[in-house]
Amino acid sequence: MKFNLTLVKTFQFVVSLLFITMVLFYFGVLLMFPLAVLWYAVKIASLLTPTVISVLIGIAVLGYLGLRVSRMTELLDALLGIGIDLVQFGYKQKERFDPIIEQASVKIA
Repeated sequence: MKFNLTLVKTFQFVVSLLFITMVLFYFGVLLMFPLAVLWYAVKIASLLTPTVISVLIGIAVLGYLGLRVSRMTELLDALLGIGIDLVQFGYKQKERFDPIIEQASVKIA
């Protein structure tokens, strides 16, 4: 019976790790996207202009895109809402193991 409890707790831990990884990946992509935009804007601008000027152009492009996205409140709400829903869904999936753990704990005692 102790093996059953260990097995259920192990699966609960694996499910928790899965959803933690998914949430970190999701928000990591949201944070890395502006850096990628800046990188490619500088790369494209550096074909025609010196490096310092191309960096200023890249920062301007990134600022413009940030301004456009910040004015789309539905998009910001959707992106944040998806992340929050992902966290809540992971927590609910982790909680599904609690009755099984309680049942296995009662059988041990």
